[in-house]
Amino acid sequence: MKINSLLCYMLFSLNFPAASADYPPIIPVHKQAEITSENTAFEFYLLSEKKIKAYEFVCRDGDYYNESGFGNFSGFYQCKLIQIIKNGRLGADVLAPDISWRSSVTRARFDVSSIIGGCRNHPEYGHERVFFVQGMKVIINIHDLKPTAGMVNLFDKYKFTLDVNINNHPSSSSEFSGYEKEMCTAEYERIDQSGNYVDKVKIIKQKE
Repeated sequence: MKINSLLCYMLFSLNFPAASADYPPIIPVHKQAEITSENTAFEFYLLSEKKIKAYEFVCRDGDYYNESGFGNFSGFYQCKLIQIIKNGRLGADVLAPDISWRSSVTRARFDVSSIIGGCRNHPEYGHERVFFVQGMKVIINIHDLKPTAGMVNLFDKYKFTLDVNINNHPSSSSEFSGYEKEMCTAEYERIDQSGNYVDKVKIIKQKE
């Protein structure tokens, strides 16, 4: 079982990062994939209108770690939108809240609670996440999570559908995704003796 560690170091603020220069339009994309526990990798390049690689969208399960590549992923499943800088090198994950963020944990990190549990319908931490960043509207939606080897093994043997929509949104001028006013997290999540998924949800408000 993957334990939600967001409580340890997630901070909140009402303010979004300061707006930066205009961002070149991208070619909009809609991607859908069936993700399984046997193959959790999902990635594609996001191109500018001039067909130049501008970002790499990458998702992995929470056990993935590669310091030389995409870095650490955590939770049940996590996605990143990594800016491509000069010479094709990978830059920052723009789904992070701001440029100074040093944790791999962002709002694009999902736990089972946010897909089928008590956080499922939360507007910011539910199964669908919306980000406004660098001239784009990014929607990540995880749904139809099902066990593939019995409910008792849900955390380790599963499949689900991943939908990603990225469109131009000129008023989204923030360099990074910003902070939210509150978060929804599961203090614990498990499969009980009857084979049912159970969790205990907590809403954490930002500190004034």
